[in-house]
Amino acid sequence: MKTITILTISALVFFSIAATPAPEKETPVKNVNKAFDGFSSLRSHRQGKGAVISWSFTSASGVSGFIVQRTNEDPTDPYSVWVTVGSQACDGSRSYKCCDETPTPGYINYRVTAVLNNGTTIDSPVSVVHIAAH
Repeated sequence: MKTITILTISALVFFSIAATPAPEKETPVKNVNKAFDGFSSLRSHRQGKGAVISWSFTSASGVSGFIVQRTNEDPTDPYSVWVTVGSQACDGSRSYKCCDETPTPGYINYRVTAVLNNGTTIDSPVSVVHIAAH
């Protein structure tokens, strides 16, 4: 009787393990659209009484233009007011530059927004410049 019970239990364990599906392998998410990888650099520095913002984009294909903005407020605050400093059409090169001739003194946060041909946008990281009183 013990032998039949042990064999029955062993068979149940074997079949329950065999019936359990193997876990699916996770496939890594791939960037399907390589044309829009994003910004590879953003730099801002003081020049004279103004500031110069320069950036590079990993691939200019599919980008219609760039918008440069600044704020003196907290850049992480969703209610911060961003003022457009300039804009540039995408000419196919990988690096661009814009001058802000009239910044107010203080710490100024700059960002660049890439406008894609499909209407979506990609925001750059924020770069900070300190402008002393003029």
